[in-house]
Amino acid sequence: SIISGFLMCSARAISEFGAVVVVAYHPMTAPVLIYERFESFGLKYSQPVAVLLIAVSLSIFIVLRIITSTKK
Repeated sequence: SIISGFLMCSARAISEFGAVVVVAYHPMTAPVLIYERFESFGLKYSQPVAVLLIAVSLSIFIVLRIITSTKK
């Protein structure tokens, strides 16, 4: 279904790291920003971005789970 495709596409796009770092460092995606902050400033400054990314990802998964479970 379209919702499953959207979910898989979003998860794949968020997890893409290596190609973005090698080919196009700017514009920064969330994983590249986390890596850059960790390398420059340490865990203290990269952790809030990582927590925000996890929260956004989990909220998307929960909303999509609710939407798909109400359709059945």
